[in-house]
Amino acid sequence: MKKVFILITLIFIGCSNVKVAEKIPNNNNIETITTTEDFNLHLNGGNSDIMDAYDPFEPLNRRIYYFNYHFDYWVGLPVSNSYNFFLPQTIRTGVGNFFNNLYEPISAINGVLILDYKTVFTGIGRFFINTTVGVVGLFDVATLVKIPEHKVTLNDTLAMYGVKDGPYLILPFLGPSDLRNAGSLLTTFVLRAPLDPLNVYAGSDTLWKDLTIKGLEAVDLRSQVDFQYYSLGTPFEYEYVRLLYLRAMEIRTSNIKKN
Repeated sequence: MKKVFILITLIFIGCSNVKVAEKIPNNNNIETITTTEDFNLHLNGGNSDIMDAYDPFEPLNRRIYYFNYHFDYWVGLPVSNSYNFFLPQTIRTGVGNFFNNLYEPISAINGVLILDYKTVFTGIGRFFINTTVGVVGLFDVATLVKIPEHKVTLNDTLAMYGVKDGPYLILPFLGPSDLRNAGSLLTTFVLRAPLDPLNVYAGSDTLWKDLTIKGLEAVDLRSQVDFQYYSLGTPFEYEYVRLLYLRAMEIRTSNIKKN
């Protein structure tokens, strides 16, 4: 990941008429870094739109990005690091497998919506095998018997039907997204309880039990993401993260349409 960021830094060292005034954390202190320079990237006659993005909410997005940094620094990272330190890899893998298995039925439903029956049968097959032989999903037996994971999200389904991604968004706690993906995440979150055959999310006895399950899932997801806010120490990190997210979504959408 660092190599990718370094490469992008070299490519985008010239952003025309750049003016940045943003608080950048550095060595646990907050410094205000202001850069005002005129650069010229010599591509296509000196003009380049490689950093352009539909980001009409950029001022708000930057504030949420900065909020996410503080939350991650004080809560997310300490908890996920403790999770990785105290729990053996075998247990963490089992927890990750368990939550991944709960999304297989949702993937199968999206396969029906886009008429991708390979995804339908893969999702159903993986869920049945991992839930039974794999002890409610703790063990990924389906992969061992050559049924690879092939998940399709609601965001993928909407992209297949030509729904535009909309403006770029930074979601509180969750990070980079866009309007289409944000709506897909919310819809999936609302429907995941009735679409949960194991009744893990639906019918919890107490609110605390439900929050504990969702909290464990969040911690497990964070422990798998090798990313730290402002790890580059550059005022252009927001633009780099935005670029990488949008390019990743383009590649994923393209691959889904090809398949």
